[in-house]
Amino acid sequence: MVGRQQPRMQAVNDTPASFPTTSRNRVKRLHERGSYDHAAVFAVLDAGLLCHVAYTFDGQPYCTPTIHWREDDMLYWHGSSASRMLRNLRGGTPACLTVSHLDGLVLARSGFNHSANYRSAMCFGTARIIDEPDEKLKALAGVVDRFYPGRSETLRPISVQEAKATTVIGMRIEEASAKVRAKGVG
Repeated sequence: MVGRQQPRMQAVNDTPASFPTTSRNRVKRLHERGSYDHAAVFAVLDAGLLCHVAYTFDGQPYCTPTIHWREDDMLYWHGSSASRMLRNLRGGTPACLTVSHLDGLVLARSGFNHSANYRSAMCFGTARIIDEPDEKLKALAGVVDRFYPGRSETLRPISVQEAKATTVIGMRIEEASAKVRAKGVG
């Protein structure tokens, strides 16, 4: 059974309960389905088991599917230390992390009115490699506990080689929005 983090309903670190609305995160089409509220964004992130992270290096866009975890307004993901793309994050790189859920298909009498019910979150920030050893080990325990609550306490300590082989990336959410469609035929 996969454990789920409960969304945090209070503001993070005494910040406003919503992310700022900017040209980067503003929901443009069907804006009434959008939300910038921390609780709405965190609920989508925490319910997701898989995310996609997008970056651009040397003019080439990349989008990587991976697992993620969240602590307050900080997102984490990990990958191989041999990854060329992840090594490029050392100096900090603008990134976009998305999580989407397809909740159901909506059928209608015409193809034009077919749709889907969904929940999605789009988060923007600057991705950076987590180098500090204690922060990295805490984050690696966090990924285990996110999917299997309390499990990290029952495991042997991570070896030096395992830690060296794994890159942990962190990104504070600077801007974010959630978008939800949960209704029948329009």
